[in-house]
Amino acid sequence: MPLQRPFHARHAALLVALSFASAALAAANLPAEPLLDWSDWEKYRATVVHPSGAFKPADVARAKENLQRYGWAQAYLAKLESSGRAALAKLTPGYLEAMIPETTPGDSKFTPCPACRDRGKPVHPHGQWSWRESAPEELTCDVCHTAFPNEKYPEDVVLHTTWGKPQTLTFVGGEPFVIFSYKTGRPSMTANIRARKVAHLAALSRSLAEAYLLTGKTEYARGVRAILLRFATCYPHWLVHTGYGEFADMDPHVAAQRIEKLPAPELCPPPNVPDRKLHTGYWSAGRASGVGQESGFVRRMVESYDFTCMARDGGRGLYTDEEKRTIERDLLLEGSVLLACDKKINNKSVGNRTAAALVGLCVGHPGLVRFGWDGFQQTLDDWFLPDATTSESPSYALMTLGNIWDMPQALRGYSEPADYAGPDGQRRTAVDLYHGTAYERVWANSYAGLQGDLLYPPFADAHRTSSLSSHFAELMVANYPERPEYLGLLKEICGPNLDRGQAGLALYYREPGLEQKSARPVTLTDWCPPELRIGHLRTGPDGRESLLLLSASRWGSHHHADSLNLYYWKNGQEVLSDLGYLWDHPQKHQTTRTLAHNTVLIDEKEQETKLRGGDVEFFQTSPHVKVMAARSQAYPNAQLYRRTSAVIEHGGGRNYVVDFFTVEGGARQDYVFHAAQSTCEIDGATTAAADMKLYDFKQVRTIAADRVWRAHWKSGALTCVAWNLAQPGETAFVADGWGQRDWHNTDVGATVPYIVRRTEGPGLKTFVSVFEANSGESFVRAVRLESPGVLAVETRLGTDYILSQPEPGTLSFRAGTRSHRLDGRFAVASVQADQLAWTFNAARDAASNK
Repeated sequence: MPLQRPFHARHAALLVALSFASAALAAANLPAEPLLDWSDWEKYRATVVHPSGAFKPADVARAKENLQRYGWAQAYLAKLESSGRAALAKLTPGYLEAMIPETTPGDSKFTPCPACRDRGKPVHPHGQWSWRESAPEELTCDVCHTAFPNEKYPEDVVLHTTWGKPQTLTFVGGEPFVIFSYKTGRPSMTANIRARKVAHLAALSRSLAEAYLLTGKTEYARGVRAILLRFATCYPHWLVHTGYGEFADMDPHVAAQRIEKLPAPELCPPPNVPDRKLHTGYWSAGRASGVGQESGFVRRMVESYDFTCMARDGGRGLYTDEEKRTIERDLLLEGSVLLACDKKINNKSVGNRTAAALVGLCVGHPGLVRFGWDGFQQTLDDWFLPDATTSESPSYALMTLGNIWDMPQALRGYSEPADYAGPDGQRRTAVDLYHGTAYERVWANSYAGLQGDLLYPPFADAHRTSSLSSHFAELMVANYPERPEYLGLLKEICGPNLDRGQAGLALYYREPGLEQKSARPVTLTDWCPPELRIGHLRTGPDGRESLLLLSASRWGSHHHADSLNLYYWKNGQEVLSDLGYLWDHPQKHQTTRTLAHNTVLIDEKEQETKLRGGDVEFFQTSPHVKVMAARSQAYPNAQLYRRTSAVIEHGGGRNYVVDFFTVEGGARQDYVFHAAQSTCEIDGATTAAADMKLYDFKQVRTIAADRVWRAHWKSGALTCVAWNLAQPGETAFVADGWGQRDWHNTDVGATVPYIVRRTEGPGLKTFVSVFEANSGESFVRAVRLESPGVLAVETRLGTDYILSQPEPGTLSFRAGTRSHRLDGRFAVASVQADQLAWTFNAARDAASNK
């Protein structure tokens, strides 16, 4: 594609634009961002060795060897080439102009469906949309199947920009929508479509570039060149904006640096009024998109260029030097502008910093590389907890890792230029970021926190399907060959011959012949990280049969009001479930609130959040007992809020959970848990419909029982049983409550049974329960309270005696004709065939087995 103007004219225009930006910043007494000084690019661009990013020349050589040896690698390349060949014929100037518009894209989210609203269907603030490259100007709602643009919903709210090339931005009229914190938002289907077209071409460019990288076929590189030159023509004119529909009608360099204090009013659809800042700032800002993750687009552009810029065509370079400079300046460096201005560390910005560093590596801008390098270290220091566990949830840890993984890969062997010194006056040289670092512990913890089915337990804002992907497992194996358990994980994901899974990273990082190496089977151990404060108690010889999770985590972003929540999983099924994460659903509070968790509510109120604290009193394990005790300040009016939960293990799947929740404070105390399925039965008690308000539950029934009663339900092939030991004055209820778990609304109206055990008045209250799950005959036959804090559990093997008290006490019991006693706060003795089989005492640092 020919350039629109000679290089020197475009360069002069850029200098003029930059001078205007500098003047605007100076007038506002704001210093210019040093990373927008691109003089180092001119100095060092010729020193770059391509590919320069996460895939080095040695990785490409490894990929080509894997292509020679393995069918999975050949299938991956065949798919790349098949889609690439089909796309090449379409890459005409007209097609590129239609798919990469001059008008700023919006975002593929933040687009609620007005037709769904009119039809009374659930409306998600992002909408649920389908778009096809074969019908690029149409967007179809997945819920109501209405196609847009639609004459019934015209985009008759029109805004006109004045900076640079004038643009026209349109929005759907009528009644506004509440789009999260933007209370009068308007969807723009055309802006959504533009964003999807741009994303499609960016992905196509990257795919074609990889096809060239692996085959050397010039036609793929030609296609990439055409796409990149079109992007380089349009991107400098795309405005900084947010997905909410607010656009900074000014030089993007100025807007990027002053996003929350703009020198002129922003454009926003009425009835909104400009306030000289973009709503949510960097969090939702972009130019090719509007969700705060411009890194996705920039990464694809960088790799597209990095993989093809050295391509040859007929004995000479495919790209002229003028074209290279245009792409480097007007697309790659221009793409780094917004990224480099956001100095915060969060789960989005860390990816933007990485993308900025990849730009720096590719074009020779060491300042941008250092910006990303510093961001990587700050992520480890500030985003992850001091023990290298997640500060938010498993899902957001995976998101954060997904945003930084290519930074240490790209820095392998990287040293700053010999004559370069950073702002600190120092030059950095190559270091190993994988060993002896917090990053090494992050990966170790990512392995240690898995559940037996290799998914993550869904605590806080975590999806039930979150797992370590094969991409991450490949990185772990490639960088930690001394950890054979990582190879064991990879073989479980990809099969013993490593012929399944995702080939995108395996091709480049997997050593040929790796499938022949022996691996250590995945074994998970009991685990309670000191900063995370969530205990993982496991059973089974490999720790994968069951998982009991007790959370004493302190408050943080993406947390729930779930202090001392209990989650129980066994043999692939939830026994005590956590409803998980509804993402950006308007009703997501239903799964974040205290009532949605298995814990205690005081006076029917939500727990404290920021001030709740959380401390592990003890966490001890043995072959027979795994126990954790924790307390928190979840309720200011509670003198005591403490839970002790333990797994009692007899081997061969014969195990159960004991739970002691002690609370003092408030006028009413509700011990709440919910079944994992839609129905449950009550045994050992009578139930009756109750005409009363119990939270927002439906179908409330009272449970009348003397002392011990059971609730049981099915979860897959498991029969789950909750033994409830009532204390004096305790009442109980079962009711139907919120059970929806899918933000797509496929399970709208779903309910699960909630059990509420209630006490009232002052004084110390202890809720005692036993939970078990089995696919056959119940292992637990009966339970009883011997005395306050002393529980007897009759099993098919004998009787287990359990002591649990906030203060040290005595467990007295008999085994045949002999009397025994154990002193402490938590102790267990198992009597089988009138003989003392074993004991456990948490007062000691180790269990004794007799």
